[in-house]
Amino acid sequence: MMEAPPQELSLRAILDTLKRQWVWVLMPPALLVAVASLYGFFLAKPIYASTATISVVPVQVPTQLFVPFPLLKSMALSKEVMWEVWEGLRRGGELPARWQGEGPTPVLDRMAKDFRIAEETSSPQGFLVASLTVQAPTPEVAARAANLWAEAVVERANAILRTRLDSLEKQLVSLEKAYHEARAQWGASKRASTLAQDRAEIEALTGEGLVPEGQRLVVLEARLGERVLLRRELAGLERNLAAVRSRIRFLEQEVKRSDSEFPELRKELISARLKEAELLAEREVLKNLIANVEGRIALLRDRIARAEVEEDRLKQALESTWIAYQNLRQVRVRLDEELAASGGEIARIVVPAYPMHEMVAPKRGLILALAFSLGLGLGVMAAFVAEALRPPRPEAAAG
Repeated sequence: MMEAPPQELSLRAILDTLKRQWVWVLMPPALLVAVASLYGFFLAKPIYASTATISVVPVQVPTQLFVPFPLLKSMALSKEVMWEVWEGLRRGGELPARWQGEGPTPVLDRMAKDFRIAEETSSPQGFLVASLTVQAPTPEVAARAANLWAEAVVERANAILRTRLDSLEKQLVSLEKAYHEARAQWGASKRASTLAQDRAEIEALTGEGLVPEGQRLVVLEARLGERVLLRRELAGLERNLAAVRSRIRFLEQEVKRSDSEFPELRKELISARLKEAELLAEREVLKNLIANVEGRIALLRDRIARAEVEEDRLKQALESTWIAYQNLRQVRVRLDEELAASGGEIARIVVPAYPMHEMVAPKRGLILALAFSLGLGLGVMAAFVAEALRPPRPEAAAG
C-alpha cells in the first residue's frame, strides 16, 4: 500500500495552530517581560554618566612639546591618578559603595572600569581634545568624579611642562655660569699674556713686522733688526779679516825674500797677526751673539705660537658659550610668549562635568524589547511543540 505524500504546511494552518495554542505563545513573553521589568525597575541600580572635556596645546621649547593621546590615556588611567580621584571622593564623603573595599589595588581596578577616556579631536601640530567620562550611581557623584579626574590629568600634563621649564632654567643658569667663567679666563689670560711684548721683541730682533695667520707668523714688512745688524757687522768683520790675512800672506812672502834686510817688515807682520787675532776674537763674540739672538728668536716664535693657540681656544670657548647662552635666552623668551598666550599651561579643562540625570544603565527599553522578542520566539516554538503533542481529533482518527 502506497503512503500518501505529506501535505505542505500553509500559512493558514500555521495561524490556526498559533490561535489554538495562544496560551503557549503568550506565556513565555509575559514571563520574560515580567522578569525584565523586575530587574530593570527594581533590582538593577541606576547608573549615570558625566563627561569633562580637556584640551592639550603644544608649545616650542625649542622643539615641539606635546602630549600624544596614548601618553595622555596611560597617564589618565594610571594608579596615581585613580588614587587621587578616590581620595578626593572619600574626603568629600561621596565615595560610592561599588568603589569601596579592602586594599587600594582591587578598589582602583574596579573603579577604573567606570572611567572612559576618548580622543575627540587631534591635529598633526599636536593640538588634542579628549573627553573623560565617569559612570556612577548618582549624577552628582559622576560629575564630581569626572571633574576630579580631569583636574588630576591636567595637573599631570602641566607637570611635564614645568619639568621642561625647570630643565631649561637649569641650562640657562649653567650656561650663564660657563660664560662668566670663560670671560674670567679670557680676562686673566689677557692680563697674564706676554704676547704683545714677545711680538715687539721678535720684531726688534728680526726687523720683521709679524701678524698671526692660523697658527703661524706671516711677515708683514721687513726692517733693520738686531739680527740683521749683527750679521752685517759679522760680514764686515769677515771682509776685514780676509783683508788682514791677505796682508799677512803678502808680508810673509816679502820677509822671506828680503831675509833680514828690512826689519820693519817683520814688525808690520807681527802687527798684522795681532790684528788677525783681534778680529778672530771679535768674530767669535759676534757669532755667539748671533747664536743667542737666533735662540731667543726661536724661543719667542714657539712661545708666540703657543700663546696664539691658547688665545684662540679661549676666544672660541667664550664666543661659543655666549652664542649658546643667547640662543637659549631667545628660546625662553619665545616660550614665555607662548605660555602667556595659553595662560601659562599646555593643558586645561575646556568643559567641566555637570550632573546629567538621564540614566545610561540599565537600558530599560532595550531590556524589555529583548525580553519580549526572546519570549515570543520561545512561545512560538512552545506552541508548535504543544500542537505536535496534542492527541488527534476524533473525526480525524475515524477518517
